[in-house]
Amino acid sequence: MKKTKTLLAIGDIRDFDTFKKVYNQRKFFSKSSIQFKSMSYDSLLKEEFPKASTKEIIIFLFFPFEYWDKHIEPKDYAGVYGNKSFYIKFKKFWKIVDKKINKNFKNRKIKYVNPPQALAIDRDKELTKRLVSKADVLVPRNYKTRKFDKIVSLLDNNKKLFIKVNFGSMGKGITFLEKGRWMTNFRFKKGKIVSKKSDYGWTFVNVTGKKDFLQELLKKDIIIEDAIDPYLVNNRKFDFRMYVYGKKILYCYGRSNSLESITTNISQGAQGEKPSFFKKIPKKQYEFIQNQAACAIKALGLKFGGVDIMPCSDGKTSKFIEINTFPGLPKVKRFNLSKFLIQEIIKDYK
Repeated sequence: MKKTKTLLAIGDIRDFDTFKKVYNQRKFFSKSSIQFKSMSYDSLLKEEFPKASTKEIIIFLFFPFEYWDKHIEPKDYAGVYGNKSFYIKFKKFWKIVDKKINKNFKNRKIKYVNPPQALAIDRDKELTKRLVSKADVLVPRNYKTRKFDKIVSLLDNNKKLFIKVNFGSMGKGITFLEKGRWMTNFRFKKGKIVSKKSDYGWTFVNVTGKKDFLQELLKKDIIIEDAIDPYLVNNRKFDFRMYVYGKKILYCYGRSNSLESITTNISQGAQGEKPSFFKKIPKKQYEFIQNQAACAIKALGLKFGGVDIMPCSDGKTSKFIEINTFPGLPKVKRFNLSKFLIQEIIKDYK
């Protein structure tokens, strides 16, 4: 078949969870009108683009691991994890990427799976929640207060709260508060909040009643929101990761944890659930969740992404947790999501 379009996948080979999986499944483009090309971000920044003869270029941007580790979150970064400088640098990076692509393909028709200007939005939790809320996606209530006494008053009135860094991800920089129980995966030493210089090992510790810790945390780049009252299965709380392309749910899996646990992150001890787990929640509630996930992706101007969403105790609704513009893909033996993603791209760009 004659190739009339080029899909250019841009990513780092160390990204074995997404870029490498799509790259390894590139054979599914062979019978389509789309030719597959790939390059690294290092090559992009050096303006060493692969040759593409087609008039239309489809750009698929993956997470820039090497650039992130070197320029945005190096091991010696200053300040507390999840501060605004992360977001500012990331936005600047995508402007550079957009400029380089447009310069190289200035006489071509350029389309994006996910546009560069939308790829940093999910790193701003407050902005993300505001955008999806405008699209009628249900989100946990936010609290603007940064006063210690007000927080304690909320807890005394049996509120359960999450304090999250506004510009973080991967379940890092989370504090959970309820009356008589404060837990955080930060550390607090000599009056200062300390971040672990790794993506792993962000375990929770008890800081109940440590006023100086909470007062210091309230000065940081944070959001404060209600904890979601979850729907329970076998006395376990859970959420869903919904992989969305356009309006279509390509794949979904559940993550469950004990009722006493703080989050449903796998890194925090949660376990992945089999597809049969979906049958244990009401059908209409699951349909509601699917619709909410698709609306959330559209609200951020994306075509593809992963939406984390938690079923509510009412058995009817759900609450939005976060969007991942660079979601890790499941193991191919479990579900070849790359194949179905490629098929959707081919349909979309006929």
